[in-house]
Amino acid sequence: MEGKKNLLGKLHHFFLILDIGILTFVFLFPMIVAEKFIKKEKRGLLWRRAAVWIIRTAFDLNGITIKTHNHRLNDSNKSFVYAANHPSDFDGFALLIILGPKSVLFTAPLKQFPKLLATWMSKMEAIDVRRDVIDDARYPKSESKQHAIQHAIKAIKNGNSLIIFPEGHVELTHLLHYFHTGVARISVGSHTPIIPVALKNAEKVFPDEKSVLPGTVTVTFGNELPAPKNIIKKTHTEFPKAKVLITRNKIEKAIVGMLPLRYQPDYFKQAKTKKIGVFIDIDRTIYGGFSQKDLIKYLFALHKLHYGDALKVFYWLFLEKAGKLPHKELMKKSLFILNGWDVSELRNVIHHSFYKKLVKNMQYGLFPILKDHAEAKHSIIFVSEVIHPLAQEFKHLFSGRTTLDTKLAQEHHCYTGKVKCLCYKDVKARLLEEFANRANIDLSKSYAYADSFSDIPFMSLVGHPTAINPDPDLLEYAKKKHFQIIEDAS
Repeated sequence: MEGKKNLLGKLHHFFLILDIGILTFVFLFPMIVAEKFIKKEKRGLLWRRAAVWIIRTAFDLNGITIKTHNHRLNDSNKSFVYAANHPSDFDGFALLIILGPKSVLFTAPLKQFPKLLATWMSKMEAIDVRRDVIDDARYPKSESKQHAIQHAIKAIKNGNSLIIFPEGHVELTHLLHYFHTGVARISVGSHTPIIPVALKNAEKVFPDEKSVLPGTVTVTFGNELPAPKNIIKKTHTEFPKAKVLITRNKIEKAIVGMLPLRYQPDYFKQAKTKKIGVFIDIDRTIYGGFSQKDLIKYLFALHKLHYGDALKVFYWLFLEKAGKLPHKELMKKSLFILNGWDVSELRNVIHHSFYKKLVKNMQYGLFPILKDHAEAKHSIIFVSEVIHPLAQEFKHLFSGRTTLDTKLAQEHHCYTGKVKCLCYKDVKARLLEEFANRANIDLSKSYAYADSFSDIPFMSLVGHPTAINPDPDLLEYAKKKHFQIIEDAS
């Protein structure tokens, strides 16, 4: 029954995307011609009008209904900042249908979207922002946070309203994320009131990014939150911190108050504490692939690694896949290529490689979840078989507390290539327990995120295990043991 429902969901999703794609393509060239006869400052409005019709038509054709509560037809000459929770990829479109073409979208980098849709959204004058260091690496042409905020303020002063999602990311697990301060900064900087918005049932109509189930999304509008009076500093990008935080807290309280309790994570109302641990595997969990393999490729491209050494590593990887070489032997053989490397030199090379290349391959779906844990003051610990200097880069990126990883032997400040501790399978569990005892971590309230069946020993130690991009064996085990499952965290 579940398989049939999943198939139907994928089928409905295919037809929804197909309908949007066809309508967008059909109208694209006539719109390009039509905008030539309209003043430049009115062109964005024209494209948003067409977008409203396209999305409404596509939703109607696919059985998706938008129901509103407490939506008042506001003075068309007055601007608002509409701040909503973010349960699905289609939330911006749903709000655009309701609020109309005088509302501008504040979005993730447009390069994340299909090219045709990104082109249309650019014509709509959507404001796309680089939200973090990963966006900085992947989408350098999108706007910085400061520029995007100023762009939004300018759009509001030109008579538009703004549609924005303070969480910054879709709720992959259908639980609320941390509310960022961007909405508050825009409200304070533009002296514009905020309308909090709660989207309910969207996670059932759009259960994941590849499924759609016909149904009704309920959109509830809250009471207007007046913008606080503000004296903008000379830079025009810095706003009074106290006012920003007060406004941000009001937004969060208003939206949370309109949503059912099921949208709140377990720790949402708990006191912030480091006694709760968050234990995260690296490869194929927070990183999209195998970080050490990608590091070897990049070191070879930089001529930091001999051709023969790289060839041997990839040959051993082939033998492991063919079942001819045990994983532990693979790791020991592969890491021996670091024999003779200066400890500081390897650390510096890894740091450069990490931010130049590897950071682009992060699993973005897990990023906001780790941000939530960090804001709750949980202790973030990386548990991985990757070598210590590489694991440290992940720790620094995500403000982690420590790493439990593979340690290499050293002599005279150089690596010998020999493995002191291979952090794999049961060793992960042992190191985790030892750390938890030392750091007074309550494992019954702690979290674990991993992708492999070999990670079950350490995942089983915590109260909240989550399988991320699980291999078939872990997926089967996770379903049996009722672990939370995220099948696509990319």
